[in-house]
Amino acid sequence: MFPQRTQPPGYPYFNTGQLTAPIGAPITPDTMPQPLTVSFQNSTLSSAKTNQTTPETLTISLENNTPSSTVYAYITGQTLDGGLFVLSASGNAAYTYASVNKTLTPIPPSDIAIPLNAPGSSSPRTVTIPRLAGARIWYSVDSQLEFFLNPVDGVPQDGKGAGLALVEPSVTNDKDVNYEKEWGFVEFTFNEFQLFANVSMVDLVGKCPASLGVIRTTGKAEDNQEVEGMGYQTGLNKVVDELKQAGGDWEKLVVRRKSDGQVTRVMSPNSAVVMAEARKESLFSGYYDSYVKQVWEKYAKEDLMVDTQNKWGVVKGRVDPGTGLLTFRSNNSETITFDQPSAADIFSCSTGPFAFPPLPVNATEAELDIQAFRGNVGARLAAALNRSTLLINTNQPAGEEISTFYKSNNTTNHYSRVVHQNSPKGKGYAFPYDDVSRTEKENVAGTVAAGDPKVFIVAVGGGKVDFAAAGRMASAGSAANATGSAVNATVPVVRTRWRRVRAGVDAAGWRL
Repeated sequence: MFPQRTQPPGYPYFNTGQLTAPIGAPITPDTMPQPLTVSFQNSTLSSAKTNQTTPETLTISLENNTPSSTVYAYITGQTLDGGLFVLSASGNAAYTYASVNKTLTPIPPSDIAIPLNAPGSSSPRTVTIPRLAGARIWYSVDSQLEFFLNPVDGVPQDGKGAGLALVEPSVTNDKDVNYEKEWGFVEFTFNEFQLFANVSMVDLVGKCPASLGVIRTTGKAEDNQEVEGMGYQTGLNKVVDELKQAGGDWEKLVVRRKSDGQVTRVMSPNSAVVMAEARKESLFSGYYDSYVKQVWEKYAKEDLMVDTQNKWGVVKGRVDPGTGLLTFRSNNSETITFDQPSAADIFSCSTGPFAFPPLPVNATEAELDIQAFRGNVGARLAAALNRSTLLINTNQPAGEEISTFYKSNNTTNHYSRVVHQNSPKGKGYAFPYDDVSRTEKENVAGTVAAGDPKVFIVAVGGGKVDFAAAGRMASAGSAANATGSAVNATVPVVRTRWRRVRAGVDAAGWRL
């Protein structure tokens, strides 16, 4: 259950990874995305302009900063009309799907595995992609990853992705063939308005991190953007050591390979809770209860002000003495309420009081608006709970100080704390709403965004990205002539809510 964070700051983020159905589970049209549009929620966002148009294709430079000469990349996502997309191993065309008649039909690894060049090469591997949403660049070291396809009942297959669901590597399924391999991913969306990407650690911290860079069409070095990942192996070691010091269930986030006991990754508390629930085990049960009770007691006596950074402005919340619910009202008299969340709700940011009530397919504008209002306020509440700042700051997120995150109370998201503590410049994406901030300049999430991207750089293994090498390869036209599978789609400046059903349970999600 991989969350996809593929949209700019302040937007709802949920477990909206490609469907990973259990063996033999029927995939129906209800499984597929059902779009409902909602308007922008962060008025401070400047990277997406209605008058901008990105190129129909984008060059991606894949750099190998690992010590291994055997590194592969895989690119998956959705075309802007909702079709499944997987890049072929050639790096310049979409994978063509054969007819799929049964669940877990394997994609031949050699068909989609893109080999990277040797470590430190001055000529990184370049590929070309069309505009995509909810996309990922997966990478693996020393072995190839395995992906599978499931047919979708009632949806005709066209060889281009329609009628198919992709089964991806899973960090929460220890029976997955990829589970003990060394792999990771970054997330991005590339639409007609912008490229937006992040170094996601919402699911895990692995041995092999990644760094991101963007070269813009201006060609000016000062316009380049970079997010540097943790050091290869060293970052994981530090996270492991500090979680051991935190004690309790935090030590249980460390995953070791069964064959030799070596640490392969650290799971996020959200991923670990999902895995524990599947095993009918308890993890972090009651962890946040005392803290949340104190928060509710505080805001039964005083107001909690939340800046929505959008059309709703600053809204006031107070715990209703009759219902015990934290209640907010918008300027349009829209009312939303939040019950006390559990630790699992806080870590996931998408369950309990942070879940979205189901909406009909033909939902009205008013219903969509209140849903968006709820998501906006919920994002800021969830962020403050993960950072444990609600007892010291009554103005969210306007009064937030980065220096106080995770420090005012020992009951906090220690995974997120140590991820930021060990990431260059403190930039990392450690929980679903980690990009909530009072200003974009103070955003601690590891993101890059550009309305005029020329080259998107992913350095597998972390460290500095090589802007010069990426620029040379793009200028040389190594990928410039690749047509890819450009998608000619008109996408309004709105967010799209995707509804999915996973294993018979509704899971609301948002995607660009």
